[in-house]
Amino acid sequence: MFTSRISAPLRHGDTYDLPADATLLASTSKVVQQAFSIGSNILGLQFHAEADAGAAFERWLVGHACELAAAKIDIVKLLNDAAEFGAALAVAADAMMTEWLEQVHVD
Repeated sequence: MFTSRISAPLRHGDTYDLPADATLLASTSKVVQQAFSIGSNILGLQFHAEADAGAAFERWLVGHACELAAAKIDIVKLLNDAAEFGAALAVAADAMMTEWLEQVHVD
């Protein structure tokens, strides 16, 4: 998991400190902690792996238009990024979650 580079929407202003027992799985130059795991059953993501260029993303944009405008986030850039990277992101997100779920241990 997380063995290749993929572009994913990064629109959070928030960040966090990596938990002491966590393994860092993904990072960017702007925010180091993009994904981590703790053991085999805890996965934390700071990015939106599910944000492809589909109708759900467009509904999300409409539903968050005021919040995005207040944060001065460029909605046109979000749409362009989704169009450019959405298909590859959807494939990568599906593979990532499938791999993660297949290795989860149920006691």
